[in-house]
Amino acid sequence: MTDTMEFEKLLDQVFDTEFRVLTEEAEQKGRFPRELIERIGRAGIFRDKWSRGHRPDIGKLVLLSERLGGLGSASAGVGVSLHDSAIAVLRRFGRSEYLRDIAERAISGEAIVCLGASEAGGGSDLQVVSSIAEPTADGYRLRGAKKFVSLSTIADVILLVVRLASEDRDSGDVALFAVEADRISIGEPYQKLGAGFLDTAPIEFDVEVSADAMIARPGTGLAVLSWGLANERLSVAGQVVGACDLALGVSIAEMMRRTQFGKTLFEHQALRLRFADLQARVDQLRYALRGIAASGSTPDIRTASAMKVTAARLGEEVLSECLHVFGGTGYLVGPAPVERWWRDMKLARVGGGADEVLWELVAAGLRPDFAGHDRWVRA
Repeated sequence: MTDTMEFEKLLDQVFDTEFRVLTEEAEQKGRFPRELIERIGRAGIFRDKWSRGHRPDIGKLVLLSERLGGLGSASAGVGVSLHDSAIAVLRRFGRSEYLRDIAERAISGEAIVCLGASEAGGGSDLQVVSSIAEPTADGYRLRGAKKFVSLSTIADVILLVVRLASEDRDSGDVALFAVEADRISIGEPYQKLGAGFLDTAPIEFDVEVSADAMIARPGTGLAVLSWGLANERLSVAGQVVGACDLALGVSIAEMMRRTQFGKTLFEHQALRLRFADLQARVDQLRYALRGIAASGSTPDIRTASAMKVTAARLGEEVLSECLHVFGGTGYLVGPAPVERWWRDMKLARVGGGADEVLWELVAAGLRPDFAGHDRWVRA
């Protein structure tokens, strides 16, 4: 296990010019390169981050996610964090030798793992899953389909969310299994608004697996997924910080170089102070994440949800203002990357749980102060 400074040096070694070129080429080709995850794994970044057993090092999670956001590619950042979220699930709940082996290969970058959860019409509501698991003599038969599975086209293993076959759809019997991707039918990737090379495709499956493939038994699947999603949501918040830093820096440079009405844009007070406000709020988000890391505790799902939804909404505002600064040029595809960064940022408010779902999780943790109310409020 390395300390924070050593971990940052390790990140410097991986996130070099060659890594950025690889990311930029992937943007042009529109396909996620396995090499992005393989490089991070080979360098030991995942292993160092998970050196505490099933508990991630939150400080290193934040540092890694900020670097990913700074690549200027939501496809790269989200793809790596999805793989890492699958590691989180396997690391804590994978009990069999089969599952532990998958986790180890994922940590080293030898295997790519993703999650198959969302079904048509289900969105963030995983309780309406209709894919089923039927007990067999040696394990389970899994049948169903998923509409949105990112990384599925290059994955070696897909974690499938299913429901125990039953007439009672309200029994809370959601389960989770690991299945080799070559046993699953994977469709053509979708054309998306943003995150262009984050290959997201529909899948269908009808496979028999052994009991060793079960990560979460029926009835515990949602709780297990919540653990993985908490890691993903914190990562998204960190990626927003990195993406905003990049966009603000490029936009401020544009403001200092571009002249309007005899002055640089930066000399116009309205624009300068608007960006000062945005930078201050991004800095607050950065130090909030580092404060969570410094606390030494693993964030619960409500804290992670709060950070993710707050970050996503701020990120969308920041990128909108950055696009605005570039004027007509910013609205064109190609001359400046802000239009792509702006489209990419929308994914932060949808992927990993939409705003409304996450606010409900936060609201569930609100606590009334009846004693204070009795003391301070008069009828």
